[in-house]
Amino acid sequence: MKTILSVLAISIFCSLSFPQDIEGSKDHPMFNRITGFNITEYNVEEFGTYTFTLDGESEAIVEGTKTTIHYECDCEEAPLKIVRNFTNAIKNIGGSIYEPFKNRGYMFLKQENKETWAEVYAGDYYYDLTIVEKGEVEQEITANAILKELNETGKAILYINFDSGKSTIKKESMPIVEQIIEMMKQAKDIKLSVEGHTDSDGSNESNLKLSEARAKAVVEAITKGGIDAARLSSAGFGEEKPIADNSTSDGKAKNRRVELIKK
Repeated sequence: MKTILSVLAISIFCSLSFPQDIEGSKDHPMFNRITGFNITEYNVEEFGTYTFTLDGESEAIVEGTKTTIHYECDCEEAPLKIVRNFTNAIKNIGGSIYEPFKNRGYMFLKQENKETWAEVYAGDYYYDLTIVEKGEVEQEITANAILKELNETGKAILYINFDSGKSTIKKESMPIVEQIIEMMKQAKDIKLSVEGHTDSDGSNESNLKLSEARAKAVVEAITKGGIDAARLSSAGFGEEKPIADNSTSDGKAKNRRVELIKK
């Protein structure tokens, strides 16, 4: 997901610095670095998750493109001053600021219906940036592609997004449902089992119930599109059938899926 953000000018001076950034690293376009600091750790996940604590109690779990950068400097800079520079820069372009803990600031910026979240944590000789550009697992779904996968493998894996902890299909995922409907209108003899799956967060019992409810919601949406309910059935398996590692955020995102099984 691409987010257009203003270039922010931040200037804090330090005496000495590490000679260069680690190979392959770069500043995130959301922030200019503080003068004198260099990147010593760097990682980008195409789809990751991070929990932002807003006021010491409430949390925001944000998923999307996740960038983590660790900066170091052979100097001593006041941590609170570092945090203030970043939070003030975001505030100046219309972002929201949360500072629940000392030396740590959370920032939220929304532009053109896109959300970007950031955290800065500062120490005496370093600071960390964690930035998540909110988005879902990207996929290009067409009726023909779904039918092709069903005919070749007997199933189609789809990432239909729901409201958190609920079975309400998000508006942005309805085009996927519409393509399922179109596919079933084209392939009039095909029958499907719609199966829901979750990641391992939460209890087995709650995940099973949630996956069943979500599978039923997809079936209901398809039948509302004019498909005979006799051609459809639903089932939920919770976290029982993972296709990726639940110990990583990317793996969890892949496991939260809906599968269409050809009967």
